[in-house]
This record gives sequence, structure tokens and C-alpha cells, in this order.
Amino acid sequence: MVISSTLTTQLENIHAPVPLSRTRPRSVPVYATGSPTLSTPSPTRLDHHHRRHKQKISIDDKPPFINYASSYINPYLPLKPVQVYHQSRRHVRSRSGSSMRKSKKQRSPDDLLETNEDNEIHERIMSTQLARNHRPIEIRPLDASAFDKRFCQKRQMIIDNPFYREKVDSWKVSSVNNLITLIKELTLDKNIVDRIWIIYYWISQNIQYDIDADFSSRHRHQKAEDVFRSGKSTSEGYASLFKTLCDDLNIHCEKIRGYAKDYFFKIDKPAFSQFNHTWNAVQLNNHHWYLIDTAWGAGFIDNQHKYKKDLKPHYFLTQPEHMIYNHLPEDVRWQLLSKPITMEDYLQLPHIHSYYFIYGLHIISPRFSSIVTYNANQSFAEVLIQAPDDIQLTCSIKDDTRSTSLTQYDSTRQVWQCLFSPYKSGFHTLIIFAKQLSQINLFKNVIELGVTVHSRDFIKGKTLPMTFGKFSEYKCQIFSPLDGVLKRGTKVTIRCHIPHASSARISLDGVWLDEVTLYNEAFKQQINVPEREVIIYAKFMNKKMNKHYHGLIRYTVEK
Repeated sequence: MVISSTLTTQLENIHAPVPLSRTRPRSVPVYATGSPTLSTPSPTRLDHHHRRHKQKISIDDKPPFINYASSYINPYLPLKPVQVYHQSRRHVRSRSGSSMRKSKKQRSPDDLLETNEDNEIHERIMSTQLARNHRPIEIRPLDASAFDKRFCQKRQMIIDNPFYREKVDSWKVSSVNNLITLIKELTLDKNIVDRIWIIYYWISQNIQYDIDADFSSRHRHQKAEDVFRSGKSTSEGYASLFKTLCDDLNIHCEKIRGYAKDYFFKIDKPAFSQFNHTWNAVQLNNHHWYLIDTAWGAGFIDNQHKYKKDLKPHYFLTQPEHMIYNHLPEDVRWQLLSKPITMEDYLQLPHIHSYYFIYGLHIISPRFSSIVTYNANQSFAEVLIQAPDDIQLTCSIKDDTRSTSLTQYDSTRQVWQCLFSPYKSGFHTLIIFAKQLSQINLFKNVIELGVTVHSRDFIKGKTLPMTFGKFSEYKCQIFSPLDGVLKRGTKVTIRCHIPHASSARISLDGVWLDEVTLYNEAFKQQINVPEREVIIYAKFMNKKMNKHYHGLIRYTVEK
């Protein structure tokens, strides 16, 4: 199954020019991306801006869904979360009036006793499952020297070579035999890796994924000639065509059948009724085996269930310790691991996508599980991720309009802290996105996890503070309060870490407080909670940014 796409989220960088008067600026400034003007927006303007303002998201390796990017909300719009629409699933039919009336029927003591016993059994099962999910799983390559520095450099040079792509794109291929001849001519006296890449690249640009056959589970054997003539196939056909081309070019290749965490995979109900995917392994002159998935490397299915080409070199000669997170072969020897994992291990591992490895991320907690522990005392679930300095993260809870999330950088532990606060009990899918700082407004889905909130642990959902683009871009952190809804008239001390900022300032319902000079990048100020909202701004040392205050955090006030 090929389901992969990209996430695009526009971060809202809120700017507020330094006011001439520190006592009473002109209310709350209008949202702007560069304009130095200040004005008080009227309700009609706000409503008009709210209708126009949309973010675009498509999800990597998963089906479309409704997502709520509550971590990035314009503070000058109405308080409800920005809703990001995809092709939504059919609504579940509501219960009939009679069933509603039945649910209100008084329960007998025997019923209550039976329910309590069921709950205790369920709790014991969940405790056992959590203990099992957090046990270490050893994932090490069988052949530690297969991906040495020299090989990795060679692989990357071939991938980045524009000559191969331009030449292959110019080909007018009439048959499989004609394609083999062209590859031989182009790679005369070249390395075997060059030939394999050209095969991989040609298939990615000329074979389309057969969505109808995949959704109807018609994974029949497909011959290479049939795939070539039709120009479309499922993973079985991709693997067959790849093997045929390799065989005719004297490249030792094998087809691998197994289980892939694809469109239909669910974290809360992880199971496979049958094999659902086929990929390949090739042996190079150095006698090392390498894994390849031309189907997953060729494209993705978009939100309208249309196939889109999207070359992914990650699945070209993939490291086995990476591939095992979403590909489990039927034959354990094709795991290419020193200690093969079991199906139970495979289902337990976090659901990770290709950009997780491309960006060099590492899950610190939960390390070996796709299930996150819910902290009933704090009313949130925590995920810790280590990332390179040029990577920025954000997160969201799937399919829940009222749940909130917070992404911040823990400078003490030097990890990204992703907090998820579900609004209701039950199972929730947690999604973490990442991007390179050099990429403007473009995030990729990298990890999907799950959390189960039991009704007995759920007292009241916590609303986490809302943050804006510069907050995560500059790796800021909130120490207190972590509750995003403050009580009117109370005294609250706001404490946070704001790297690279020279000063910070708070706006209470549009009234600016005095500027606070930061020492050691730490901000601390006590306030009297106003009627509507509290917004924390910062002025950074960057020459292009030190003329404006940039919105970082927003708290709302309890009604």
C-alpha cells in the first residue's frame, strides 16, 4: 500500500511594533506579517479575516482526516481553534431517541457491580499491555559494515546526480527489453549502484499506483510486461518489475512479502489478517544485501484519493534498522537484523514515517512503544524527541476539535517536549510534525502515536497555552502556568525561557505592561489576570527582528 504525502502548515508570525507610550498602546494590534501599523480590528474585519484564513495540511503515509492545529492560532481572531479540513469521514449516525432514553434508565446494584468488575479487568489488561510495550526491543543491523561512510557518500552522490534524472526523463521506452538496453548503455562501466538507482528512478516516474486494485484487495501476481504495458500496479507489480529488470541486468534481487503499516493500519487496533505488501532486496558487489521499496518510494495518495508522484529516495537501499519500523517480512532473514523481532515487537514499535530518519530524529520517550502514558495528575501525555539544531517540531491530536497540544523545547534536557491534552476520555491519535528551519512553512508528518485516557483517570480536560510560530522556531519553553485558561482577577506568575530575546512584554486585553529586560534568556512577571486574554511578546536580538515584538504565547480567561 502506498500512502504518503506531505504536510504544509503556515505558521502565524505575530508582529507588534514597539509602542511610543508604555502605558496605553492602541488596544490589541491587528495580525500582520510585516506591517508596522497598529489598529483596533472591528468584529466584521475579524470575521472576514477568519473566513479567509486557512492552513493546508496533507498527512504523510496516512489517510486524510480533520486536523486541528491548535498550536498555531491567530490571537486576534475568535478563540475557537483554527479548523483544518480534509476529506472528512462519514459522520457516525447518532443514536435514536429510544436508545437515548434507554441509556438514562436507572442501573441496578448488580449492573454496577458487574461494570466495576469489568473496569478492574480492563485496567489489569491495560497495565499488562503498558508494561509489555515499554520493554526494550533490540534493533541492530545484521551487517554493520553495509552502510559505511564510503557507501553512504556514494549512494547520496548517485541520488543527487541530475544527469541521470534528465537522461531517464528523455527516454521513449517501447518495451521492457528496450528499457534494459537503455539502462545498459547509460551505465556502461558504471557502478552497480548506478544501475539500481536508474531502475528505481524510472519506475517511480513511469508506473502509477493502482488505487482501485489496492482498496479492493486485489493483490494478485503481476508480470513485469503487464505492469509495463498498463503503467500501473500495486506493490506486487512494482516488486515484480523491479526484480525482472535486475535479473536481466545481472543484479541479484529477491522479492519480499510481508506486513506494512499502511493506510489501514490502526494504532489502537494493531493487527494483520494477511500479507499486504511486497518489496525487494538486492545484493551488491560487496556481497551486502540492501532493501528497496519502489512502491513507497514512487508517490502518495492525496486527500481526494488521487495518486501523486513524489520521489522518495529514503526507500532506495534503506537501512534495515529503519525499514523494520513499517516493513515486517514474512521470512525473518529479510529483516537483516542481528536479532529478528517478532510480530508482537513490530506492532509495539512507534509508527514512524520516512522523514523521521531523514531529519535525524530520535524518540526518547516512549522509546519502544506506540502507546504514550497519560499523566492523570497533569492531565496530559508527554512525548520527548531529540532533534538536530536545524529541525523544528510541532504536534497535534487527530480528529478532536477541543483537545489541545503544546510543542516546546526543554533546554534542561535538550529535547523537544510534545504535550497532548485530550478533551475527553477514550483513545486518541497523536501526530508529530517536523521541518527544517530553512523550509518556509512546510512540515512533514514524522511520528504517529496513541494514548488511552480512561474515564476513571479523566477529571477535566486541560487547555494548554496557545503558541505561535516564533515560539517553537526559537525553541522557547513555558515553565508556568501550563494551564492555558486563567481565572479572572487572580494573580499569576508567568515564567518562561526565551532564547535569543533581548526583552519581553505582556499585553493584558490590549494594554501593554512595562518592558522587561531578559537576563540569561529567562522571563518572569506577575500579573493580575484581566477580562479576556494575556499575550506574551518578545523582541529578539536579530537585526531584522529587533524593531518588532513577536507574539509567542496566548492565555485565555475563564468565562
